[in-house]
Amino acid sequence: MEASDALPLTVPLTALDAYACWELDRRCFAGYETYDLATFRLLLDSPDSVSYKSLDAGRRMAGFLIGLVDRDASLGRGRGRLLGSGHIIAVGVAPEARRQGHARRLLSVAEQGFRRRGITIIHLEVHATNDAACRLYIGAGYSVTQRLTRYYADGDDALKMVKSLLSGLPERVPPRLA
Repeated sequence: MEASDALPLTVPLTALDAYACWELDRRCFAGYETYDLATFRLLLDSPDSVSYKSLDAGRRMAGFLIGLVDRDASLGRGRGRLLGSGHIIAVGVAPEARRQGHARRLLSVAEQGFRRRGITIIHLEVHATNDAACRLYIGAGYSVTQRLTRYYADGDDALKMVKSLLSGLPERVPPRLA
């Protein structure tokens, strides 16, 4: 296998990666709504974070995906009842690293991470005009469930997309009765 055919290296993000994510987010979405550094720190520091980075051949961050396990927020951050769903909050791939499999790999690894947490459905929002991202998500099995009118600060619409993670789950073997 050629080095260029290898899957991108994908590893978990930590709060220490917040600055790099923030910088990359601003590069990926120049001219659009981006998250501030404090938001990246908060998301990556959450016990419910399911977040990964994709590294290029030089081990530089080429992309990131930030997701959270959904909880009932009534008991406070990280303490509410699990709702069985996960939210992909942000995905970004450096312009020079696009079309190299980073986003596809990030989605796949994040879905595995959500499954390990017992999540059965994932949801996300994407700019309705971001054709490349929409094709990526549809190709990965996500379905559009709703158009969110004027969702973004710039007035752009978003598409709400969901994917079931029920297929491909390992069968649970019930514990032996004592």
